[in-house]
Amino acid sequence: MSMFNVLNITFPSKDSIETIYSSLLSHHLNEFPEDIQGCVSSITQATLQLYFQCCERLPRTPLKFHYIFNLRDLSRVYEGLYQSTIDCVKTKDQFLRLWRNECHRVFADRLINTEDMELVTGEIIPALIR
Repeated sequence: MSMFNVLNITFPSKDSIETIYSSLLSHHLNEFPEDIQGCVSSITQATLQLYFQCCERLPRTPLKFHYIFNLRDLSRVYEGLYQSTIDCVKTKDQFLRLWRNECHRVFADRLINTEDMELVTGEIIPALIR
């Protein structure tokens, strides 16, 4: 009993996650044009909304056993965004297209039917309009 430990780590709040990812992305975009820097908060909010919708509306089932969404998925989206450089991404539209492609790569590529794909695409498209 003296070697037994109990460790409990709670899931961070949505505000904490938003603060972490938006500060990391804003640091990466320091050298980019102002219009790209201005979309940091909206991209972070849209990514979190997509993540939470996928967690809530695409549960893991015996047929869809690989539908496991966690914070690593958010990190993969942002890791793809961090690969952007000033000479390749010059406009806000190009950066939003990169974000859309990363969200598709991380979230939509593992989905197995069109209904699930439409659900994810239905979350991404309105976020681009905002």
